[in-house]
Amino acid sequence: MFFQKEVTEKIGLLESLNLLGVDCLFGCDDRGLLPGIDQSNIRYVQFNHEQAAVHAADGFARATGKPGVVLLSSAAGVTNAITGIATAFSDSVPLVMITGPLVAKPQMKEAFQELDVLGITMPITKYSFKLNDWDRLSEALRNALTIASDGRPGPVLIEYVVETSANIQQGILHYPRSRSQIRKGQMEKSIDSVVELIEDARKPVLFIGGGVISSGAANYLREIVRQARIPVVSSLMGIGAMEAADPLYLGMLGMHGTFAANKAVHQCDLLISIGVRFSDRVTGKISGFSPKSKKIHVDVDPAEINKIIPVDLPIVSDAKEFLCELNEKLNCQQILRNIESWTNEVIGWKRTVPRFDKSNSILSPQTVIKRLHEYSANETIVVTDVGQHQIWTAHHYAFSTPRTLITSGGLGTMGYGLPAAIGAAAACPGKPVLCVSGDGSFQMNLQELITAVKYQLPIKIAILNNGYLGMVRQWQELFYHGRYSSVKIGSPSFAKLAEAYGVPGYKARTEEEAERAIAEAFQHSGPALIEFDVVEEENVYPMVPPNHSNHQTILE
Repeated sequence: MFFQKEVTEKIGLLESLNLLGVDCLFGCDDRGLLPGIDQSNIRYVQFNHEQAAVHAADGFARATGKPGVVLLSSAAGVTNAITGIATAFSDSVPLVMITGPLVAKPQMKEAFQELDVLGITMPITKYSFKLNDWDRLSEALRNALTIASDGRPGPVLIEYVVETSANIQQGILHYPRSRSQIRKGQMEKSIDSVVELIEDARKPVLFIGGGVISSGAANYLREIVRQARIPVVSSLMGIGAMEAADPLYLGMLGMHGTFAANKAVHQCDLLISIGVRFSDRVTGKISGFSPKSKKIHVDVDPAEINKIIPVDLPIVSDAKEFLCELNEKLNCQQILRNIESWTNEVIGWKRTVPRFDKSNSILSPQTVIKRLHEYSANETIVVTDVGQHQIWTAHHYAFSTPRTLITSGGLGTMGYGLPAAIGAAAACPGKPVLCVSGDGSFQMNLQELITAVKYQLPIKIAILNNGYLGMVRQWQELFYHGRYSSVKIGSPSFAKLAEAYGVPGYKARTEEEAERAIAEAFQHSGPALIEFDVVEEENVYPMVPPNHSNHQTILE
């Protein structure tokens, strides 16, 4: 169990967090273990599973840009949380996790709840340290919050160890702060080279990732695009930095990217990549990735540069700092003259999906996503699980604002959606939150329906039920000659299950039923769930086959 009452009162956990600007905590332990929480300005959101609590803190962080803070019990509480921590680490999300207390003994062997917490979490945390002096709690929390947000964001873990041995490391480890002034000076020397490359280019493309959103650089990006009219593509994590309706935004790049985005990157002569990590889902076959272009890579983490794709001009910089400097130095009139024919060509390329245009299914998943968008307010935060529904949402929901798409990108964590949606709702009280899930993903953390009910959060849950682990089934259909194995799944009636939890549940099998169910569900102030029975073997298109280049796209 986390922090005994007398320990909590001694160290003033809530007071320390309050002074540091933390206004929301996530965890699984009973409020009785946090004396004074009811009189504090800090809200405590209690979950039924530690993985869900960490996902919720992750959703909070992505919605606000501020670190999410999680309280974890020791031992099994930490191992339950591993998937959530790894999800945040993979997508560079700032979290602070506090776990303990653990009584350290010199000869501890297989003791009750014995666990090497730092050893287990080391590969999936940005930083971690032991705290054995609770008089230094405020200092520890301040350092952890700073480290989590500084430079490339990530999760930080504090383990509280009750000291019984002189061998326990004393004090608090201090993270070496980034040398931002030196980095800025180096960047200024490189900006002139960037400007020269852009102004000489005839077919430039901007490739943006999650780093643009996490640094708050979207407005600077949009201003450059508005003035210079350089076409833009994004990774999944970069969706929302550009308005989907902007004709210069060609859509998502990569395995499930749009025809326009993949063709533009394949044909461009200059690729300006900002805040991206070149995952395999983006690049396809590396030797065939953007073969005709010179490449600029801007990232706050020097370890990402030249790690996967060799680049011609590496720049270690925060995306916001870089775009701000670039905006001041570009000669946009010259760029417009050089790239006018290129821009006119690429904006005419198709960004929609041919299969959807010709779909005759009774209720297609793409139609469901479009209807959800039509009924959603502009400020709606959309949280997805992982699978086919995730990509359909990325393609067919017209995002216009940063931090309105929250999804697990790098780790691809099924079960992420519902708890992350709860975290986003806690982060932005009053804002509508839409959780889009699949029948496979939703069953991995559905117990948190009761959490949404407990706090009466305005979350609308849309489940696309096709009776399969859809993305795996699609691969088996396309690349294994339709030999299905372990992909057909069973599900409860999600609408009836929701009712059992006290959530209004709806079910739709046709477009008319879907429209009616969405309209009714969206009128509720609290949580509501809609189950859509969609065509079973609908595939996600476009799709680049494995070990192929991005221009070798399957359209239908």
